[in-house]
Amino acid sequence: MSAPTEYFRRDEPCGIENCRSKRFYDEDGYVYCRRGHLQHVGISNKGQRGGFRANIVNARSQSHQQTQEDDDDFGTQGRKIKQKKEPEQKVSKIYHGSKALELYLQSYQFILWKQCHTLIHSLGFPPELEVVVKDLWSLQFRRIGIGDEESDLHSSQETSKPETRNHGNHKGKERLSRSKAVPKLIDSLGHCYLGMILLRLPISLGDLHRPRWAYREDVPYFRAVRHVPAVMRQKLPARYLAALDTQSILEPDDLRKTVHELSLLYSDPIGLTLPALNYPLLLFKHIRDLALPLDLYHAVRRTAKLLDIDFTFPQPKTRQKISFFPEIALMVLLVIAVKIYHPFDSIDRHPLSLSDPGVLAIDWDHWCKVHKEHEFKETADGRLGRGNEIKVTEADTFKLSGDQIDEYLDWFEKSFIDEERARKHPRGYPDQLLDMFPTARPDKSTSTSVDPALQHQDDEKALQRKLKAVQGSLKVREVIADGDDAARNEDAVNRIGSFYKRYRKVDELSTTARAFHEAAAKLVAIKLSSLLVAVLQIEHKLLGWRRKRPKADKESDSDDTASQQSELTDL
Repeated sequence: MSAPTEYFRRDEPCGIENCRSKRFYDEDGYVYCRRGHLQHVGISNKGQRGGFRANIVNARSQSHQQTQEDDDDFGTQGRKIKQKKEPEQKVSKIYHGSKALELYLQSYQFILWKQCHTLIHSLGFPPELEVVVKDLWSLQFRRIGIGDEESDLHSSQETSKPETRNHGNHKGKERLSRSKAVPKLIDSLGHCYLGMILLRLPISLGDLHRPRWAYREDVPYFRAVRHVPAVMRQKLPARYLAALDTQSILEPDDLRKTVHELSLLYSDPIGLTLPALNYPLLLFKHIRDLALPLDLYHAVRRTAKLLDIDFTFPQPKTRQKISFFPEIALMVLLVIAVKIYHPFDSIDRHPLSLSDPGVLAIDWDHWCKVHKEHEFKETADGRLGRGNEIKVTEADTFKLSGDQIDEYLDWFEKSFIDEERARKHPRGYPDQLLDMFPTARPDKSTSTSVDPALQHQDDEKALQRKLKAVQGSLKVREVIADGDDAARNEDAVNRIGSFYKRYRKVDELSTTARAFHEAAAKLVAIKLSSLLVAVLQIEHKLLGWRRKRPKADKESDSDDTASQQSELTDL
C-alpha cells in the first residue's frame, strides 16, 4: 500500500487551464498541483511562502522571450554585427597655444639657470650673478602675454612684414613688441653678459663666443635642449624644441646683435639704464690677450677722451652704428692706436724721445708666428681640440687619426645620444644584443670631460708663454730729436704716426695686418668686415675732430694733446 501524498500550500493558485488549486506536491523532482498540472519550475523550498508565483511568472516570460528571439533570428546565422562604440576623446600629449608657450618659457628659464650655475660653480663668477640675471629675466617675462593664445615664437623678420602694412594699428604694435620679448636661446647668453656688465666684470663677448665657453661647453649652449628634463621635452611642440636645439655654429655678430637688442629692450619700454663698461680692466685684458705693449693703454684712453667716448650703451632713439656698441668702440680705439704706434709696413719711424709711446717696435712676422702657435695649442699634439668637433665635415673624417675619431665620437655621444631614452625605447632589440655593441669606451673615460678650472690654468700658462715670446722680440727704435734733424742732412724724418693707412676692404689688408685684425675681431665676437667698418667710422670721427679744432686751441694744447695731434697728422 502506497504512502499518502504530502501536499504543501502556496498563496498563488496553479493558473493552468484556469485551475484554482493552491495545493501542490512534488514527485521525482517535479512539482504538480493537486489536479496534476505540471508546473514550469523546479522544486521549491516548502517552507517559503510568497515567492513561488514570481518564479513561475519569470519562467513563463523567459520562455516567451526565448521563443520570440528565435523567431526574429531565423536565417541570420553567419551575419556579423558590429557594435557601434562611442568615439573616445583623444587627449594630445603635446601642449599648444599659451600652455605650450608657458612650458617653453619654463624650459628656457631652466637653461638660463643652468648657465648661471655653471658660471658660478665652475668658472668662479660671484654668486650675485644669478640674482642679477634672474631680475633681468623677470623684467622681460612681464612683457610676454602668456594668456594670449596667439602669442608665439617669431623672428623679427616674420613679425615686421605685417607691421609695415598698418603702422597705426596699436594692437599689432603690441603683438610685435610681445613677440620680440619672447626669448630665443641665444638670448640666454645675452642675459648672462648683461648681468656681468651690471656687476662691472671685465668680460668680453669673445669669452662667451666660440671657441671659448659656448662651444667648449664650459657654458651649456650647444644642444641645450638635452639639459631640459624629459618630462618637459615630451610636451613641447616641434617649433619650440627646434628653438632650444641649436645645432649650428654661433656666427660672429650674432651675440653682439642679441646683446644690442636686449639693451634697447630694457632701456626703452622698461627704463633700465645699463652702466658703462669697466673699460680700464677690459682694455688691459685685450692688450694682454693680444700680447701688445702696455704703452697703448694710455694712448687709447687719451683718444677716447678726445672723442668723448664714454663706453655706454646707445639709446634707442639715436642712430645705431656698429661703432656705438661700447666694447667694439674700445677695440676699435685699440686697433687705431696699434696702427699709429706700430704700423704693419716696413717704413722706419723715429720717436722724439725714449718716453714716447712708439719707442718700441713690434716684429709682426714673429707676432703672427707666436699667435698661430697659441691658437693651435690644443691641436699641437695631434688632438682634435675642444670646440672643433662641430666643424668636422664628411670629408674630414677620412683624415682623422684614431685618437681624433675617439674625441669626436665622445663629443657626439655626449651631445646627441640620450641614454635614458635609449634604454626605455630599445626599438625591439634585447639588452643582451645592445650590450655587445657599447657606445662608450671600455675604460668608461671620455676625453671631452675636462675640468673648467684646470682648463683655465692651462690657458693662462699658454698666454704667459705667448707674452714672453712676443715681448722678448720687441725692438727699440732709433730716437732722433728735433735738433738732430739738421745734423743728418735729411729733408724729413718719419715720425710716429706718419703714413697712417686706412683699410676699407678686407682685400686691402696685408698678411700681418689681416692676422692682427682677425685676432682683434675674434675677441669681441664680430666679423672682420664689421671691424673694418667700425674702424672707418671712428677714423671719420677723428677727422671731424681735427677739422673742428681752432688754430688757437692747437697752439695752446698741452704736451699730451699736442703729441696726440701730431700722431694723427696723416689721418
